[in-house]
Amino acid sequence: MARRRKKHPGAALATVCGGLVLGAAILWQLAGGVALPPLEDLAESLREYLTQPVSGSPSQEAPPAPVEGELRVHMIDVGQGDSLLIQTEDQAVLIDSGEEEYGDTVSAYLENQGVEQLDLVVATHPHSDHMGSMAQIVEEWQVDQFLMPVVPQDLTPTSQVYEDLLTALEEKGLSIAQPETGTVYDLGDGASLTILAPVDQYDDLNNWSIVCRLDYGETSFLFTGDAEKAVERDLLEAGADLDADLLKVGHHGSSTSTGKTFLEAVSPQYGLISCGMGNRYGHPNEETLDTLEEAGVEVYRTDISGSIVALSDGETITITTQQ
Repeated sequence: MARRRKKHPGAALATVCGGLVLGAAILWQLAGGVALPPLEDLAESLREYLTQPVSGSPSQEAPPAPVEGELRVHMIDVGQGDSLLIQTEDQAVLIDSGEEEYGDTVSAYLENQGVEQLDLVVATHPHSDHMGSMAQIVEEWQVDQFLMPVVPQDLTPTSQVYEDLLTALEEKGLSIAQPETGTVYDLGDGASLTILAPVDQYDDLNNWSIVCRLDYGETSFLFTGDAEKAVERDLLEAGADLDADLLKVGHHGSSTSTGKTFLEAVSPQYGLISCGMGNRYGHPNEETLDTLEEAGVEVYRTDISGSIVALSDGETITITTQQ
């Protein structure tokens, strides 16, 4: 279970005390007391005071939001590609959609799970094994928000599936939202999705992958797209909160991702790998599997188990597989 830290009560106490001081100053002036500095100056001074760290209290996270139902994270079997579905009681989020030929597979899977609309669709990066069938999804489903990184011109795909996606978005009147680190999407029921990367400019399209963290009660999930070790190092240097119970293993289990230091920071109980049976890339790489095994991570793979579902009640995660 991922570790969570509680916020120190001193910050709240400082806020209350500051409000009392400001209120007292106002009453004193109204009563004709000794002149004080203008209230605007006093308020600004108080704001500066309240934004300072409370003595002896390092900056810490707020406690997790209350959980109201259950959370389901599906790794949909799309062969040598990626597609994830997040479901809360009220919202559905699709992260990637696999190659173009898996459009019907993903669409049928959404229907079978009772999805009525997609509140957020995330294309982690414009490689066809992640967004090849995204045009079909946009065409067939009501999509409220669409998130995808706009990469440098020299990395921008010229593929037909990418052009089809842009056309589908235009026809639906959907704009492309840009990932900004620190942005939090409220998924309802106490679930939130936080954008962690990209954090820099890169010359490899994989490293433009949107990396995001899903929190639900005391449980957490880290989704990495195809982000490689360069991004993992950048996240560590940026001090990103990577601690998670479940890791979507980067780049289909390639040796280019899942460095040991990064994995130690995540410290997951479960690792999910999306890859095609007998794929020509040799994914997942034996080195990566060894690293996961040494870290005590329980690994599930779509090439072995088919689609995988992680169910969270806010305290523990339960894994079920198609096969």
